Amino acid sequence: MGGLLALIAALGFTSQVIFLRRGLMEKNSGSVWEIRFIVSAVSLGVFLSGIFIASWWGFNIFRDINNLTYVSLLLLILEGALGPLVGAFLITTAVAQIGAIQTSTLRGGSNPLFTMALAVLLLGERPGLLGIFFVLMIVGGILIVGYQGHLGTIALLQKTRIAGGIIALAGGLAFSLSQIARGAAINLGATPNTGILVGVSTALLISGGVCYSRPGRFGFLKEINHKSLFYYFIAGLGSLGGSYALLAAFTLIPVWQAVAIRNLQPLLAIFMTWIFLKETDKINLRLALGAALVTLGVVFLNVFIN
Repeated sequence: MGGLLALIAALGFTSQVIFLRRGLMEKNSGSVWEIRFIVSAVSLGVFLSGIFIASWWGFNIFRDINNLTYVSLLLLILEGALGPLVGAFLITTAVAQIGAIQTSTLRGGSNPLFTMALAVLLLGERPGLLGIFFVLMIVGGILIVGYQGHLGTIALLQKTRIAGGIIALAGGLAFSLSQIARGAAINLGATPNTGILVGVSTALLISGGVCYSRPGRFGFLKEINHKSLFYYFIAGLGSLGGSYALLAAFTLIPVWQAVAIRNLQPLLAIFMTWIFLKETDKINLRLALGAALVTLGVVFLNVFIN
C-alpha cells in the first residue's frame, strides 16, 4: 500500500507540471502570480473540504493546530514561502519556458543534488564513493537534458532572459530548503496536516496579496481562458494529492523507498507528455536518456545509500 501511495504521489506531482504546461498553452493564460494564486486556492479549498468531511468521523484539525509551538509554526510558514510559493513560482516559470519533461527532470535531479551539497557544507557529512557516483549520474542526466536558454515558447515569458534550466534548478533548491524546514517543524511536533494547512495558506496569502495590489485586483479570474482555469484546477488537485500521498507513504514504508518511487517523475513526465502534450512538446532521445539517468541516479542513491 505504501508503494502504491508513493506512485500516486509521483503521478500527482507529474500531473501538476503537465497540466500547468497545458493551461499555459491557451490564449489569455494569466501571469505566473495569478496561476500560483489559483493553484494554491484549489489545493487549500480541497484540503479544507476533506478536513470538514473527516470531522464527521471525529478528526479534529484544531487539536493539531493547538499543539503547534511558535517555532514550528514559523518553520511551517518558512516552508510555505520557500516551497508552495517561491519554488512553485520558479517551477511554473520553467514549465512555461522549457516544457514539462525538462522541468520535471531538472527539479527532480536537483533535489538530492542540493540536499547532499547542503549536508556536506552544513553538517560535515562525507558521501562515499558510491554516493558520489550516483550524484554524478544525476549531474550527467541534468547536463544531457541541458542548459536551455530562452525559447519564447509561451507569450507570457517572451521577455524572460534567464535560462529555463537555471530557473528549474533554482526551483529545486527552493523545494529542498522547504523540505528541511518542514522536517524540522515535524520534529518539533507539527503534523502533516498542519504542514499542508500552514504551507499552502502562506503561499495563497502572499500570492493573493500580490494579485490584489495590482490594477484590477482579482478581475483576472474573469479574463483567464476557461480551459486554462480547468487545467490549473487539475494542477492544484495534483499538487495536493501528491503532497498528501507522499506523506501517507512515509508512515507505511521506509522514507528512502517512498522517495525513490516518487522520483520516477521524469519518466512519468515523458509518458504523460506523449499523451497530453505531444502536439507541442517534442520527445527526443536526448530528453529520454537524460530523464532516465536522473531517475536511476536518484533511485540508486535512495536504495543503496540509505
